[in-house]
Amino acid sequence: MTKKILLALVVLMCSTSITFAQDKKDTDTRKYIFGLKTGANFSWYKPDSRNISKGGLKMGFTYGIMCDKVFQQNYAVSMEFLVSTLNGTMKFKDPLTYTHPTVKSKIGTNRDSLVSVPNVEYAYKVRYIQIPISFKFRTKEIGAIKYFAQFGVAPGVRISSKATINKDNANGIPWSEDDRKNIKTNKDSEDNYEPKEFDDDISLINLPLIIGGGVEYRIAGNTALYANIRFENGFTNVLRSKTGTETIVFSKNVGLSVGVFF
Repeated sequence: MTKKILLALVVLMCSTSITFAQDKKDTDTRKYIFGLKTGANFSWYKPDSRNISKGGLKMGFTYGIMCDKVFQQNYAVSMEFLVSTLNGTMKFKDPLTYTHPTVKSKIGTNRDSLVSVPNVEYAYKVRYIQIPISFKFRTKEIGAIKYFAQFGVAPGVRISSKATINKDNANGIPWSEDDRKNIKTNKDSEDNYEPKEFDDDISLINLPLIIGGGVEYRIAGNTALYANIRFENGFTNVLRSKTGTETIVFSKNVGLSVGVFF
C-alpha cells in the first residue's frame, strides 16, 4: 500500500514538473517583438482661424513596421515606422483671385481678367513618414488574447502634399485646368498654383498626441495577430499662411489597423 502511495506521488510530481516546464516554455520572454501593420485612417482638419471653415472627413491609408521593447511582462515601449496619408478639406473664406480669359475688349478680342471668388474649398492629400512612440500597457493572456492600451506621440515629416480645388462650390464659376494654373497660392508669392504638388502650403512637421487600444491574438508560438484603434490629436499648425496672415489648422484622425507580430 505504501509503495502504491509513493508511486502515485512520484507520478504526480513528474506530471506537475512537466506542466510547469511547458507553461514556462510558452511564456514569451522576448525583450524585442517585431511586426508589420497596415490600416485605414479617417482624418479631418480643425481650423482655429476665422478665415477658414471646417471641412469634411477624408479617408487615407497607412503601412509600416512596428517594434515593442518589453521592459516588464505587461509593459512595453512601442515604436513604429510608418508611411501615412492624411487627407482633409478646408474652405477659405477670403476671396481667391485668379486669371479668367473670357472677357472681350472693346475691339472684340479676348482679354484676360482677374476674378475674385470667396469660399473656395481645397481638398488636401498629404503623405508623411511617421515615427510613433508610445507606452503600451498589456493585460496577461486571457485565453489566447492580450488586451492593451497605449499613449504617446506620433511625429511626422511631410514627404509630399497635393491639393485640388473643388470646382463645384465656387459660386458656379468653372474651374478648368487652365484657370487653376493661374491661381496664386499666396498673396505675396509669385508662384502659381500647381495641382500636382502643393508642398509650399503644408508645414514640414506634424506632431500629434496618440491614444488608443487593441488586442493581440496568439495563433501559434510567438506569432500573434494584432488589431488596433487609435485617435491622433494634432496640436501643431499644419498649414502655412495663404493670405499673408497667420492661419492655424490642426490635423485630427481616427485610425484602424491590423497586423502581425512574429
